Amino acid sequence: MIEMLTVDSERVDDIPLLLAQQERMRVQELLDEHFPQHGNRQGASFGCLAGIWLAHLLSESDHRMSHVRGWAKQRLETLRQSSGQANP
Repeated sequence: MIEMLTVDSERVDDIPLLLAQQERMRVQELLDEHFPQHGNRQGASFGCLAGIWLAHLLSESDHRMSHVRGWAKQRLETLRQSSGQANP
């Protein structure tokens, strides 16, 4: 029986650099400190989501939040590895 190999490729571009710079500036940490997550919210923290939105904004020069989901879907593995989140 022959096993089929599946290869997924993503454009990395500047995302790891943008997320690393945010980490050096403690953006996520500071946002989470000043805007704590309340009990009804599940999933990624506000700081993590804001960091990904900022990476999208700077990478794509597009501030519209409605476009972030599709952009993130195309770069899911890059965002996971760069942000240290299991599911950003």
